[in-house]
Amino acid sequence: MKCPWCRKEMTEGYINSARQVVFSKNANEDFFYFGNKEDVKLTQHNWTRPSAKSYHCENCKKVVVDYDIEIE
Repeated sequence: MKCPWCRKEMTEGYINSARQVVFSKNANEDFFYFGNKEDVKLTQHNWTRPSAKSYHCENCKKVVVDYDIEIE
């Protein structure tokens, strides 16, 4: 995938976590945050191995997450 900012090739990989990762419009300081209905769940398999397909640009220091791909 080409970086949308600098157009260089990005490295394909995964975002991995011990708990689900969500995009929220607000910062949350709760130790255990499970998201709410407005949040976008970025990871799948959130009770066993939360992960999401992603692409990293070393040049821009940015990560693009594709949360619509089912990870086997």
